Amino acid sequence: MPVGPLLPETSIPRPQARPEEQWKERLARLVYSAAFIGLLPAIGVRLFYRSLAQPAYRRGWPERFLGKPPQRLLLTPASPRDTSHGPEPRLWLHAVSVGETRAAAPLIRAWLARHPGGRVFLTQTTPTGRQTAQTLFEDLLGARVFLAYCPLDFPWAVGRFIRTLQPDLLVLMETELWPNLLASCRSHRVPVALVNARLSERSFRAFRRLAWLSRPALAGLAVVLPQSQADAQRFEAAGSSALGPVAGSLKFDVRLDQQQIAMGQTWRRCWSHRQVWLAMSTRDDEEQALFEAFSRQQPHGVLLVVVPRHPERFNRVESLAAGFGLRRCRRSQLPETLDFDMQVLIGDSLGEMQAFVAASDLCLIGGSLLPLGGQNPIEACAQGRPVFLGPYMFNFQTLAQELRESGAGFEVDSAQAFVQEAYALGRSVPRLKACAEKAQHFVQVRQGATQTTLNALDALISK
Repeated sequence: MPVGPLLPETSIPRPQARPEEQWKERLARLVYSAAFIGLLPAIGVRLFYRSLAQPAYRRGWPERFLGKPPQRLLLTPASPRDTSHGPEPRLWLHAVSVGETRAAAPLIRAWLARHPGGRVFLTQTTPTGRQTAQTLFEDLLGARVFLAYCPLDFPWAVGRFIRTLQPDLLVLMETELWPNLLASCRSHRVPVALVNARLSERSFRAFRRLAWLSRPALAGLAVVLPQSQADAQRFEAAGSSALGPVAGSLKFDVRLDQQQIAMGQTWRRCWSHRQVWLAMSTRDDEEQALFEAFSRQQPHGVLLVVVPRHPERFNRVESLAAGFGLRRCRRSQLPETLDFDMQVLIGDSLGEMQAFVAASDLCLIGGSLLPLGGQNPIEACAQGRPVFLGPYMFNFQTLAQELRESGAGFEVDSAQAFVQEAYALGRSVPRLKACAEKAQHFVQVRQGATQTTLNALDALISK
């Protein structure tokens, strides 16, 4: 494909740095690049190690290390630009893993609906994110949505990737700021938007410590659309001069899959338990404390559904449950009915979280019982499920506080406290129903980020 400026330089509202500042930026990126290249063997070993548990990590290495997109996806008959029927904008959107991919799905579909000739290059970092994209966009793959692994931040990889794709715009989700990627986009006149942007206190402190690297990266952004006013203030304090409107979170615009919901409801009708609790996206053996508390208190008539965040831990989680003598089964071996004395169901499948939510009465948010930062609770609330939050929700601090204040979320300081409080809530039908209504209302009144974000992206493309 020909290489050249895709947009006029004026489309990127970045003030020209003074010569001494440009020299400092180049030196900072040179130091960073040298350090990152030095990590290349370690990165390769880590990917290979992860592939032992999850073989999908062995795929896509040319994309990751060389920036070479899979030609079978990109070289379709319609790939060359045809402007006879008007411009066909190309959007590159990077969503790291499952959560970001799900959050981006409504935005991608809305953008494609607004641009009938447009195309989206969707990249991920993890195989689970890639598989989620394949499920969410099955009807568009190879025609309007193209998948690839995002290149690692080596200068040669990101440069080649951009020259091959020729995107009109790069959209990054949340806090994915890579210095060489941003510098390469600037040199190729590709504006970059950071959407659904959030900056936790911990990340903000890191940005301040690494200001010599983070400030040039922030300066390479054409627009930042923060999730909250607190995020906007932290981005501004970190050095961003491209703040757009506070758009809210795209995750509130979650698209509910009615087929999955129907499947979950069917499961529930075939289970004889009085209550079903869902522990969603659990991590790093926090299930151990959960299984211990569950086996000790033996809540009567309760089925505990545990869905680990990472597929390579499915067997490990089953072993943990076995260690406490809990009667268990796996989703892959799910019988038509579950007896009353079945205690644990392990969700060893991908892309069925909405079905698990539909089958449950309430949810525990994984990654919050240990200092891991928590996971996104919106998907559960969207179906009207009250959520229990451990003491470590620092990646979703503002959201967790709002959930507690609304009455849709409850903070617990341990797995034992969760079992006690969840059992009490489940036994009070009126209280459970009221909390469910609050959870659903919490999501509904916060929707609309997709439209705000879409308008901001179109403003960049039209310049």
